Amino acid sequence: MTKPFSKTLTLLLGLGLALAQTPGERAESLFKAGEYAKAALAYEEVLAQDYGRFEAHLGLGVSLFRLGRLEEARFAFDQMVRVFPDRYEGHYNLGQVYLRLGKPKEAAEAFAKAAELSPTEEAYLGWASALTQAGRAKEAAEVLKKGLTPERSPAYHLALAQALYASGARAEAVPVLYGLLNREPKVAEGWDLLARILAEEGLRERALRELDRGLRAVEGKARARLLLRKALLSSRPEPLLKEAYALDPSLWEAAYLLGQARLQAGDAQGALGYLVAAYRISLEPQVALSMAVAYLRLRDYKSAYRYAEEAGPPGSFLKAQAAYALGREEEALRLLEGLPTPEAQALRGALLLEMGRLEEALALLRPLYESGRDPGVGVNLAAALVALGRFGDAELVLREVLQRAPKQAAAWYNLGLALKGLGREAEAERAWVQAAALGSEEAKALLRR
Repeated sequence: MTKPFSKTLTLLLGLGLALAQTPGERAESLFKAGEYAKAALAYEEVLAQDYGRFEAHLGLGVSLFRLGRLEEARFAFDQMVRVFPDRYEGHYNLGQVYLRLGKPKEAAEAFAKAAELSPTEEAYLGWASALTQAGRAKEAAEVLKKGLTPERSPAYHLALAQALYASGARAEAVPVLYGLLNREPKVAEGWDLLARILAEEGLRERALRELDRGLRAVEGKARARLLLRKALLSSRPEPLLKEAYALDPSLWEAAYLLGQARLQAGDAQGALGYLVAAYRISLEPQVALSMAVAYLRLRDYKSAYRYAEEAGPPGSFLKAQAAYALGREEEALRLLEGLPTPEAQALRGALLLEMGRLEEALALLRPLYESGRDPGVGVNLAAALVALGRFGDAELVLREVLQRAPKQAAAWYNLGLALKGLGREAEAERAWVQAAALGSEEAKALLRR
């Protein structure tokens, strides 16, 4: 669960010098007071009088950025780099704005120019971050290696290790991480990534030992991330997950995994407490998917439908199940189209059968049963055959089903129908007696007649 490096990059201000003109002094005063909307107008006034004022270009861009007016900030910094192409601040800040606008390619170009003008740590980190967001992790790692100098911070070394890992160069990331952790043993993200790499290399026990070293060095909430990683590598994860979650309730992964553990234990109600907590922190599709599962088990079909929908394509089958349970068969059928899993096709067959579309149900259920011999599919296939009057074929299927699942009440009930259709009344009654003993209400009703 290691995330790409995310050292906070801030806009460079550099507004220490007061502008000589009165409008400039007023603009700077408004900026320092946090009156960014008024400051932007004041900086515009300065530029209207003299478009070559560096401080005014910078102040305008930063003011607009802080107001969240990103397109205007982009234009302001774009103008700044045109007027002052050799000044680092304009290119760096333009890169920051492009990142916020979700344009990593343009951001990378701006940061690259900034690094060329002044090889600062912030410029290289920004450049690498943009490349990573653009899906160019290998280039990001090369950029950080290019900018590596002895004075670079622990954050820079962590960013390099993360970029190497993201680019697939796991082995190359390991010495970077050991160098970082020997220098700064309290960097929890470093221990986390090191353990992850070791585990992925098949060195699980060594990974656990390194996590224990990290836990001895790291303090406070940061320990939660290491406990989470240890839980993922442990045969008994729940105590570690609970400790991690108690240390840092904002760690959604711990809450999610605790919810998953409760679901696997059959405790849907207990799972929901953790899953709802995880969902409030991070709207991850897998959390919504697990919530849909829990609500389905609790028969809260409206909630199950809602969260299955939020899960996106992975939730389509659960959404169809919820729609079916809510009596919306046509919608459920549409949702199941194109879902290739046997479970989805089995439900689709059951829906077609229930809707009286017998030939379609038969065409779907026969190959599905033959490919997996699932008893539930066999029962529905036989029900379609009975409804079509093909009693002998239905009997053959049901005899096979009952060899595999002798306590399948529906199979005994449908066998009774098939035998009655074949004129074998006594055998049919014995089949219904067996079905009734296994809890079939339909069989009980027939026997009472």
